[in-house]
Amino acid sequence: MARPRREPRTRSLRARVRDAIALVTVLALLLFGVPLAVVLDRLITTQALTALQRDATRAVAAVPDNTLEAGTPVPVPRGTGDIRIGVYDARGTRVAGVGPPTSALASRAADGHEHDGSDSGELGVVMPVLSDTTVAGSVRAAVPLAQLRAQVYRAWGLLAALALAIIGVAVLFARRAAVQISRPFEQLATATRHLGDGRYDVRLPRWGIAEADAAGDALRDSAREIDTLVSHERAFVRDASHQLRTPLAGVLLFLEQQPPDVAAALTRARDLETTIADLLSLRSPTATGACNPGRIAGEAVRRWTTPDRPVVLRTDHTGDVAITGPALRQSLDVLLDNAVRHGGGTVTVTVEAYGETIVVEVADQGTGFPDDSTPGTGLQLATNLVERAGGSLLIRRRAPRARVALLLPPSRPAPDGTPEALA
Repeated sequence: MARPRREPRTRSLRARVRDAIALVTVLALLLFGVPLAVVLDRLITTQALTALQRDATRAVAAVPDNTLEAGTPVPVPRGTGDIRIGVYDARGTRVAGVGPPTSALASRAADGHEHDGSDSGELGVVMPVLSDTTVAGSVRAAVPLAQLRAQVYRAWGLLAALALAIIGVAVLFARRAAVQISRPFEQLATATRHLGDGRYDVRLPRWGIAEADAAGDALRDSAREIDTLVSHERAFVRDASHQLRTPLAGVLLFLEQQPPDVAAALTRARDLETTIADLLSLRSPTATGACNPGRIAGEAVRRWTTPDRPVVLRTDHTGDVAITGPALRQSLDVLLDNAVRHGGGTVTVTVEAYGETIVVEVADQGTGFPDDSTPGTGLQLATNLVERAGGSLLIRRRAPRARVALLLPPSRPAPDGTPEALA
């Protein structure tokens, strides 16, 4: 039976940064402190040997060799500090002074050379006392090893206290550095959660950390793109519901008649299919193209004219306009829908040149727009579509007999000299 997989333990960035700085500090202190402790041990030992050599040399000068050979009492000088001075004969037996009764280190001085090392729990230095060409004895200067160890331990203790102080300062610095390093990413996480909640106004400071600033810039750019996309999709849903309402109502109207007018319903259904295709093509805010306004207006007149509300077309010969066929078709449908639903009498669609622009105007014989009226969803859609192509929507007369016009720029040849594709 397979063991369940253990989830990795999660730790905050603050804790990771703090622990990393503390660990690096401890490792650095170990790499520096251990060799330093060894050096301190050797330095204290070397200083002790130097002092022992100095006192042993002074004692050798004060011990007469003939007195040592005659076996008479020998004067022994005092050592400095805790150094103990002893005089030994050539066999290593203490003659005078302080020291062990016999010394193996002192017996080694019979070769006429200085010796040092551990001897009977002490660190000692032995120097020979020469009489002409023979060794009459030796002088031994020594200090207890326990005393030297105590000095070493005190030095190590001071070194350890200094290391602990450095670690404490490093921990305080690590905490502060961890806060400064982790704060940008904590703010990024908060901003990301806000973005997921639908708040796209991401405001982040500049932290001076290249990676965090780059992540903040990317998040801000993403928030703007998502905001634009969501706004565009919301507008698309609003516009689609508005534009599909009239053709769908027409289909239902013909189907609900007794008997149902299937042919008329099919015609409305095909118009509905065209509207859906137009709306899908308009989802891209950067769509460009050209179309013949007279042809688009003629198709619109066919769709909207009824025996009760005739729609007529007046058109001059004009060139193409720099707007896609779906955009012009939906904009013109908005104007015709308003004229048929809110206006009165015959609706007239006029296509004519107006200076350097081409006008597509819808007029009716009704009372016009009320003084306190504001553009609705349909007029806002038409305005956006026309302005996206470089044109504008103009209410040429509010009341009576309202006249609303689309001012469209003429189509320009493509850079390669060929006309733009017609929509």
